Amino acid sequence: MIKCPNCGRENADNFNFCLDCGYDLKAYREAFTNASMPAMQVPPPKPAPAAPSPMPAPPMAPPPPPMAGVPPPPPPPPMAGVPPPPPPMAAVPPPPSRALPPPPQLAPTPLPAAPRAAPPSPVTIPPQSMPPVPPMAAVVAIASPPPISSSPNLGGEVCPSCGEGNAPGVRFCGHCGKRLDAPVGGAGDGAAGGEGGFARTMFMHAQGEPAVKEKTCKLVTIDQTGCEGMIFTLRSGETLCGRINGIVLFEDPFVSPTHCRFVFANGNLKVVDNSSQNGVYLRVRSERKLNDGEYVRAGRQLFRFELLQNAAIQVKKVDGDDSKIWGSPFPTAFGRIVQILEDGRTGEVRVLAGDRCQLGREIGDIVMPSDGFISGRHCVFVRQGPDVVIQDLGSSNGTYVRIRGESDVQTGDFLLLGNQMLRVEIA
Repeated sequence: MIKCPNCGRENADNFNFCLDCGYDLKAYREAFTNASMPAMQVPPPKPAPAAPSPMPAPPMAPPPPPMAGVPPPPPPPPMAGVPPPPPPMAAVPPPPSRALPPPPQLAPTPLPAAPRAAPPSPVTIPPQSMPPVPPMAAVVAIASPPPISSSPNLGGEVCPSCGEGNAPGVRFCGHCGKRLDAPVGGAGDGAAGGEGGFARTMFMHAQGEPAVKEKTCKLVTIDQTGCEGMIFTLRSGETLCGRINGIVLFEDPFVSPTHCRFVFANGNLKVVDNSSQNGVYLRVRSERKLNDGEYVRAGRQLFRFELLQNAAIQVKKVDGDDSKIWGSPFPTAFGRIVQILEDGRTGEVRVLAGDRCQLGREIGDIVMPSDGFISGRHCVFVRQGPDVVIQDLGSSNGTYVRIRGESDVQTGDFLLLGNQMLRVEIA
């Protein structure tokens, strides 16, 4: 395999061009092959080997001496038809050795090194602009049949220029370097007069409205310093929340075991109070109508709003006595707020009189100087005909009203569950 120096793709050793960027691999291979080959030198001639000297014949062992008293054995009689053996030949002296003169030594002449070819410069592929796709697939007529490929079919495209087969998904032919992914009507398209022999079929995309991304919902906890804490992501359907079940808001004794549940469907969120001891409170955005008996949280204070005609404690008239009830003059009073203490008992009772009754830590008709969580000008109770609304005056910690049963919430709303504050985010 050869690695393209331009894009880094691995190509076969016999490919002349890169399959991804069309880089000239043949020139690159030849340049670095010539550069890595050392200069050739003519080796000096080897000296001719000297003629080998003849080896002397080993001396013959003398015959054993005849034993005393034993006559020598007679020679064997000649056999019929067999000529007698020839007499022994005298030893022939070897010819004198002649030393050959050594051949002349030739000085080695180094061959000139082949010129080093510079590697080809990297190929920069210009961005191709695709024409807009019409609703129906556009098929361009075939100009001429593609040449028959001599390479095996690799499951990809056949090069319209040289007819060689290429792997699927390649951008350039590995044999001739022709671009295979040219847009229809552009360079290389046969119908547009390019070098290619045939056109390509355009892709027909699915028609219709794009898919709508499903909305997600998150609950972000806010601590007493105003910093974000844990984030809970709600799934479609119902999610419980409490000190033990569902989304666990632990270490808060004012949260019930199963305090409430959240219902998220079709991008809409609803919070349902699970008959909790301390309830679920929703922050007032601008103003909200108050009904008789509703609870309001401002800072660390909890109030119960009561219409004056429905007050719990009233002086009853004596039967048969038509006299008027003596009391403090308050002809403009329209309601009152009753402070609820931590043990459930009632505390101070403040009468709401006039058209507006303002509450704050420093300024207002009702002043709470000992509560540092109440703003200087916190909220106001306004009489609007037969109705009473509460308006937040841009307080830092907000004004909250307890929901009755269930309520729809939107992104950016704040909820109070015990001492826990949650911010709703729907995206």
